[in-house]
Amino acid sequence: MKSLRRILTVLAVAAALCAAAPVTSADEEGWTPGKKLGRAFIGLVFGWLELPGQMYDTATKDGPGMAATVGFAKGLGKVCARYIVSTVEFLTFPVPINDYKPLLTEEYPWGAFATEGTITVPAPTSSARPAAPAPRR
Repeated sequence: MKSLRRILTVLAVAAALCAAAPVTSADEEGWTPGKKLGRAFIGLVFGWLELPGQMYDTATKDGPGMAATVGFAKGLGKVCARYIVSTVEFLTFPVPINDYKPLLTEEYPWGAFATEGTITVPAPTSSARPAAPAPRR
């Protein structure tokens, strides 16, 4: 019961700070403390989507073999970055850092899925086929 009271107190203080945040020119473009808080919350809950998103993005550009290696590594790095940035945005949502604009180029974790493309497996070349054995005499 005591922890629930603390959580409600923190949420009430956060809502009060959000309402009292200064209005800037970024507010005219749609960047507000509330949107920053929502973006941070979504990043903390769905940040893991960076991993399959980067694998998909790499697969559409370079093929499935690169997605399993390079895409996986890029995804792990982006997951870490997403959680760090989302934590910073959550803790500083009433502060107009970067005029409430997102710190990452993709505003939400599912941004990599927005790229269009198809995953194709390259056809083998003629040099990749084994040579036929020479006939015996």
